[in-house]
Amino acid sequence: MNTKLSFNEYADAFAPYSQLESASFVQGMLVGQLSSTPSMTEAQWIKRLVDEGGMGAIKESFLVALHQLYMDTLAGLNSAECDFEMLLPADDDPLAQRGRHLAEWCEGFLYGMGLGSLGELSREVSELLNDFGEISLLEVPEEPDDKADDNLTELVEFVRMGAIMVYDELNPVPQQPIPIPDEDKKPTLH
Repeated sequence: MNTKLSFNEYADAFAPYSQLESASFVQGMLVGQLSSTPSMTEAQWIKRLVDEGGMGAIKESFLVALHQLYMDTLAGLNSAECDFEMLLPADDDPLAQRGRHLAEWCEGFLYGMGLGSLGELSREVSELLNDFGEISLLEVPEEPDDKADDNLTELVEFVRMGAIMVYDELNPVPQQPIPIPDEDKKPTLH
């Protein structure tokens, strides 16, 4: 059973909480926090989000959506197939809306990174964070052309792969030692 929620379902679940810019911002913030705080649990993330947003009473449907977002995002970031999906409007939605949400995603990512405890960053990560900062200021023309659509699609893929790279670099997978046969027990052919 596919339990993934669509962008619109997340947007509806988050709509009562005007403190949250958008579903895109929330996921960007989550990815930034997962990248900068490898030990962060789902409960810690939700508490931080609620505290940062100054939210009082929250609905169960909101918590269910946050749980699903956390699980899907973490699974995508840790996938060997790099199948992490950014929470953005569908490709057939207006270009200006898609561009605005990409900018909000990047803003959320940078905000989430700032909530973590970062040490020294590699040159590549620093450059990506600068790029994400520039993308967070993105303005897409209301009357786009085909080239603008193609450019936005490429930009989304750049951010997606950049986010995976930052997450992977700041959360390295422990290397398993390669077993070396004991010198006294040399393999034999039978």
